[in-house]
Amino acid sequence: MKPSGFRIGDLWGGIAAVAIILPQAMAFGVALMATAGFSASAGAITGLIGTAAICLTSGFIGGTRGLISAPTGPMLVIQVAALTALHKSGLQGDALITGLMAVLLVMGIMQFLIGLSGGGRLIKFLPYPVVAGFITGSGVLMILSQVNPLSAEVSSMDWRPWYWLPIATAAVTYFSMSLVPKILPRIPGTVGGLVIGTLFFQVVAIFGPAAVPPEWVIGSLPSPTSLGVDLQLSTFVALPWKIIIPSALALAVLASIDTLLTAVVADVETKVRHVARKELIGQGVGQILAGFTGGMAGAGTTGATLVAIRSGGRRWAAVVAGVTIILLIFIGGPVGTILPISVLAGVILHVAVGMLDRDILAWLSRPLAIMDGVIAILVTTVTIAYDLMIAVGVGVLIAVIIFIRNEIRAQVVHRRSNASQFHSVNARTEEEREVLDYNAERIVMYELRGNLFFATADRLFEELSEDLGENVYLVLNMRRVSQIDLTAIKILQQIAERVHASGGHLSFCELHSGLGLGRKMHKALKNVSPNASRWKIRTFISADHAFAWAEDSLLREFGIKTMDHKQVIPLEQTDLCVGMGQDEIKVLKSVLKRQQIKKDEVVFCRGDFGDELYIVERGQIEIRLQTTEHHYKRLASYGPGTVFGEVAFFDPGQRVAEAVAVHKTVLLSLNHETMVDLYKDNSDVVLSLFSALGRRLSGNLRWSAREIKRLSQW
Repeated sequence: MKPSGFRIGDLWGGIAAVAIILPQAMAFGVALMATAGFSASAGAITGLIGTAAICLTSGFIGGTRGLISAPTGPMLVIQVAALTALHKSGLQGDALITGLMAVLLVMGIMQFLIGLSGGGRLIKFLPYPVVAGFITGSGVLMILSQVNPLSAEVSSMDWRPWYWLPIATAAVTYFSMSLVPKILPRIPGTVGGLVIGTLFFQVVAIFGPAAVPPEWVIGSLPSPTSLGVDLQLSTFVALPWKIIIPSALALAVLASIDTLLTAVVADVETKVRHVARKELIGQGVGQILAGFTGGMAGAGTTGATLVAIRSGGRRWAAVVAGVTIILLIFIGGPVGTILPISVLAGVILHVAVGMLDRDILAWLSRPLAIMDGVIAILVTTVTIAYDLMIAVGVGVLIAVIIFIRNEIRAQVVHRRSNASQFHSVNARTEEEREVLDYNAERIVMYELRGNLFFATADRLFEELSEDLGENVYLVLNMRRVSQIDLTAIKILQQIAERVHASGGHLSFCELHSGLGLGRKMHKALKNVSPNASRWKIRTFISADHAFAWAEDSLLREFGIKTMDHKQVIPLEQTDLCVGMGQDEIKVLKSVLKRQQIKKDEVVFCRGDFGDELYIVERGQIEIRLQTTEHHYKRLASYGPGTVFGEVAFFDPGQRVAEAVAVHKTVLLSLNHETMVDLYKDNSDVVLSLFSALGRRLSGNLRWSAREIKRLSQW
């Protein structure tokens, strides 16, 4: 993401975002500090300081354009749990503030390290049901947290009959936040609720018996430096780190999730991709700054981010928001004297209700999603009944279990093919083809896929069991295997023992570098276990080469001599001349041209005009299709006695691949024009030639149809 200069849209975007996050930051700060007995004004300033710190650092580092950070509901719940635990451990007053600061410092360092190490990518893999359950549980806890503030008795006897006023104010604020955007779309719901709720409270309070009780309003905001923080090393050492470290870890993970989700939303609006690494580093530095200055933790917040972007904010909007909040902290202190706590309670309740994921109930009613619903309910229950930090651990554990479950359910064997369904590109004589087709089950290839690890390796053994006790040439294609662990390697050793003990042969192909096993599976097995199979386990570069070796080996078992490029096959012994009489063969010989081709010499190139039929008398020709500048796909291999070039012979035109001599080769060729002339005087020879070529082409077409079907199955 390229840096950009300041623009007027950043100013309006930042100010618009402040209107959204200001009530939320104050409300969450009050809710946090109230749990430890601090005043509402101290809580409000804590929320504002944290918001300013994170907005400034995140904005300066600029990992996401337009992203605005502030305290969020889930972050509040974890901080409340942490502060409550610290309070129960014996910390009070300034020591409690120091404990909260330590939580934020450790959290910031962890989040910084998550960003620096690229851990943001891993966080994105948390299953949505876990996140949904966690967020829903946090919403319920936020709702419960407002019961006491709204129902607490007031110290003034005159105001006790007016106990309903805070509840009514919270209700007015709540419904105003829902209705104002529908009636006046340009006004954010948070701003509308704040203004209307405050006006309602102050107007009703005019008819009260006396001045408004001080515990019902925020009060004048204290100086940012008024929150005492003990930075002595001895105090830090004495802190309950068994509480601080787990709390910080939970906050770091949750803040990263919240921020990255918001960053994705920002990307959609700005059409610029965020840099997760920079964003998490900026957030981590912001948490550290918030801890040092007496603030609270926060994360990216979707509502304010969308408002900032749609108001024109981009690169510097977050910085503007941070500076604006700092100015309000220093000059807006008296505003707290007219701002009711119940209004902020209404804001919290509205945010909390919005966090309840209603889709969970729908998941429970659908067979395909019922397990996701159960997981979400479990995480929600743990969050409410036990501890939010335990829920984070449960969520991570469930994520691991879900991953393992999905991997176990995933197919390990993509496809099983025998020699009649897949064969090498080596051209075979009719006799060879008949033998291979009749003994097709003697050559078997399993295309493996996914991850071979302790949970799937045994199932692989079971799926291969039908072929392990047979005298077969077994090929394991590793092309689509993502990773393999030690357990799977040991299972492969057992498979090798079973195959070779039955008189068969095991080989591997397409062993890519991502597996970390090297180029030879036999060596990899020996490295893991020096006492591995004593039989030779071959590794081939491709399935084609593996099948070529297996076919040649099988043919030798039946006494059929396979292709030898040094061998000379006379014309009359080729499949092309089957059914021809001696006179016809003699006529055909008279029109054929003999060519001497050197090793690595190109017979024809892709795009060349061609009209010739070629018969390999000696040597070997490969038909290749260039895939990249330095790589090619081997389409066919022709040895002595085989024929190629039929298509161009029947229908002259551009060649679609190139032909290269692998060894010194002798070719016999017949072009289309000569064939036409031959037909005028010796039609029987041409018809016999066409009959032989027709059989070859029909066989090739049938094979092509099967191969297309096989390829379409992936």
